[in-house]
Amino acid sequence: MHLMSAVFKTGGLGALVLALCLNPAAAAPTEPDSLTSGRRVYGQHCAACHGAEGNGNGPAAVWLFPKPRDFSAGLYKIRSTPSGFLPTDEDLYRSIRDGLGGSSMPSFSYLAEAELRDVVQYVKHLTATIGADGTRVNLFDQARADGTLPEPITVPPEPPLTFASITRGRELYGQLQCQSCHGETGAGDGFSAPTLKDSFGVPIPPRDFNTGAFRGGSTGPDLYTRIAVGLGGTPMVAYPDEVLLPEDRWSLVHFIQSLRRKDIEVSDILSSDGRLMVSRVEGELPDQPTDPAWERIESARIPLNPLWPEPYPIPGMAVRAVHDGKRIAILLQWRDEVFDGAPIRVQDFQDAAALQFSLSGRTPFIAMGDPANPVNMWQWKAGWQQELDGQRPDVELTYASLHVDLYPEPGQHALYRTAETAGNLLATTTLKSSVEDANATGFGTMTSQPPRAQNVGGRGVWRDNFWSVLFLRELQSKDDGDVQLKPGGEPVPVAFAVWNGAQRDRNGRKVISNWHQLILAE
Repeated sequence: MHLMSAVFKTGGLGALVLALCLNPAAAAPTEPDSLTSGRRVYGQHCAACHGAEGNGNGPAAVWLFPKPRDFSAGLYKIRSTPSGFLPTDEDLYRSIRDGLGGSSMPSFSYLAEAELRDVVQYVKHLTATIGADGTRVNLFDQARADGTLPEPITVPPEPPLTFASITRGRELYGQLQCQSCHGETGAGDGFSAPTLKDSFGVPIPPRDFNTGAFRGGSTGPDLYTRIAVGLGGTPMVAYPDEVLLPEDRWSLVHFIQSLRRKDIEVSDILSSDGRLMVSRVEGELPDQPTDPAWERIESARIPLNPLWPEPYPIPGMAVRAVHDGKRIAILLQWRDEVFDGAPIRVQDFQDAAALQFSLSGRTPFIAMGDPANPVNMWQWKAGWQQELDGQRPDVELTYASLHVDLYPEPGQHALYRTAETAGNLLATTTLKSSVEDANATGFGTMTSQPPRAQNVGGRGVWRDNFWSVLFLRELQSKDDGDVQLKPGGEPVPVAFAVWNGAQRDRNGRKVISNWHQLILAE
């Protein structure tokens, strides 16, 4: 009523307002192109974890720890701004591009820079709260209006690393009571560690300085900034200049860096150029994981990050690949100090590894694609390898008093082993390969291809605390659900995953890579 009254009282302007009222589409404010693009990128790559509204409750969140960030709260851990302030655009861009090492937040370096910049704007758009009057208040817009968008802190040049600086850092480590959370040796096992929770009431383990990845980077300036500004929403408080002098902050950085165990530390470098070159060879392809020919083929290191905290995470794997114009051979190698084969007890799990190929040529959501971008997966399993090698553990040796049901008649087999009779690949007793060929169109949709379409060969060998797993397949396949590979063709997006049975990995609990581009030489 008030709007219509205004229309008739304002002449020509009123006519324009009336036209807008009759055409709601015309009245709607135009959304910036960057926000539209950011919304699209966010929906495809981020919403499954962070939720459509950015409140950290996406469908995949139940499988992740620490939990995905709730953007609406405005509490960002990785910032270059003083405590209590929002991050800069560059802070958000770096976190998305590089990921947060040692966490379920992967690197998105495979996205175009424009897409990364646009999704930063959309994340800022989601950083909003509900005001006292019930309206949505964007925290970045409010800070801009209040003049409280800060500049990054100044990081002074790093002084030389000396014995004196490390000694001074050790003194400060004790004086500031860092050991109460991070432990005397920096292993993250301080006496208060079990009681720590973030601002949402979720348990949060302190960083393990010995082996754990530093989420915001491990360089001197990175650690200096974390100490100076703290981690928003966590028990890690800030130590600004009023509390800790810059030179003392650098000494503390040097002491923390001295606690690293280089032999087993987890890398926090998740980005690379993303290209995996597959060279062409003449003659026979190496068809065994231990073939000496693999030593002449250059390997690429693929960083891996856990979807759940691991006591001894697998930080990365080496990948080698060759083709002969007809078939491709891909070798994965990673360190695993315990062999975990076919599980007999319900509390045991097997080692496994998988490759995931995008069938659309695009890079979809990393967890099994989406309906518009299906994926083809090759999953090797240590238990299946034992089965093929005739080394499957004996159930009767594990359970000495085991009672075994006997089928009354051979012809009634189908009545009791229904899954095998129905052709379920996971129940068959006639395995032809230790690799499962499967497809998915989104989180939780993995489906085995029928037995006739299982055309990926493979073999795994565990030796000297290392797994070497080989995948073999024809470049071109007649099956619609299979990735098609062509020498000199378009790059094929591929990602990797490893399950460590000793750490109870199964299903979504694993370590994964981001997307890389598989390029076959002509």
